[in-house]
Amino acid sequence: MTSPVVLQAIGLTKRFRDGPREVCPFRDLNLSVSTGETLAIVGPSGVGKSTLLQLLGGLDRPTSGEVQFQGAAFSTMTDTQRTELRNDAIGFVYQFHHLLGEFSALDNVAMPLWIRRMPRSIARQQAQAILARVGLADRLEHRPAQLSGGERQRVAIARALVTKPAVVLADEPTGNLDREAAGRVFDLLMEGVRNQSSALVVVTHDPALAARCDRRYEMSRPD
Repeated sequence: MTSPVVLQAIGLTKRFRDGPREVCPFRDLNLSVSTGETLAIVGPSGVGKSTLLQLLGGLDRPTSGEVQFQGAAFSTMTDTQRTELRNDAIGFVYQFHHLLGEFSALDNVAMPLWIRRMPRSIARQQAQAILARVGLADRLEHRPAQLSGGERQRVAIARALVTKPAVVLADEPTGNLDREAAGRVFDLLMEGVRNQSSALVVVTHDPALAARCDRRYEMSRPD
């Protein structure tokens, strides 16, 4: 049986100004990802891979076309509704972890649950459980500056997964790590989304990592 589509781009075009120039990294782009599917977005620099991920996550708006999440178009939602949807149903992982330096690993991961108004004690329990799953049970109270690059990225993955999102969007999640650490971090990301039946859309320049996904979507510059 075919899995339901969780995220879909329909006829996406994005244009923006770069000084006197108008830049159009892609136009009339169509893309979909189903529940539980892993999709790698690949292509040379400058084709708009990160821009596409921003649109898929509702963090930016297309010039034309639309993005639908579980059949509902972002364009029909208010800013508040989009924000709530992102916190409830979309996880984000970036090349640079974007952890809050003044908070421990545990509190960084619990933060999305606190935003949902989950009781602090329960949020911390759930954050502790997922940090244990990514091998950081002994680093709960460490702040980001006290963690290695690979450990910080594992915290970022735990934070993305803690809300059990329908889809995780990852932008070069291992791009700042050496090959060995990158492989370990990607293992954890793949294991995490599969354990939760989340979809994964990952932008990567690494062909070995892209090959591990169910499907590849190759972007190129428009004619």
